[in-house]
Amino acid sequence: MKRKHPLRRIVLGTAATVSGIVLLLALKQPGSEPVAAVGPGSPAGQASATAPAAPPAAGGRGGDGGGGRTVTGDAARTQYGPVQVSVTVSGGRITAATAVKTPDSGPRSEQIAANSVPKLNQAALTAQSARIDTVSGATYTSEGYRKSLQSALDKAGL
Repeated sequence: MKRKHPLRRIVLGTAATVSGIVLLLALKQPGSEPVAAVGPGSPAGQASATAPAAPPAAGGRGGDGGGGRTVTGDAARTQYGPVQVSVTVSGGRITAATAVKTPDSGPRSEQIAANSVPKLNQAALTAQSARIDTVSGATYTSEGYRKSLQSALDKAGL
């Protein structure tokens, strides 16, 4: 009869325990980013500011003037808070896109918005429409951004 080796069980159990502990310690905790990384001076802090945008210029489609006109879309409600986009239009083209409201239901929402909004702003400029891809890990923010962007483009007549 073959006898089972207890030392083998001990070694395997110890290895499994150590592996589990290492994996737990490697997990990144939400909100572990430095607070100063998303301050008012950083690009992410500016993109997620909740200050109101400039009001839309009067005069409809024509007369963009030198710097274009800024139009703010309707706020799109998401599970984690509203998203509102403002676009600057000049010569029938989007020259700037900025999120004036982003989800702020907690530190994780703010972190996701700070990461995804600059990507969404760039995607809007590249696509010149509201047909932009969803940012991975920011599905609700991306969908809200897309809806508000379409609203702004509709108001701008694009």
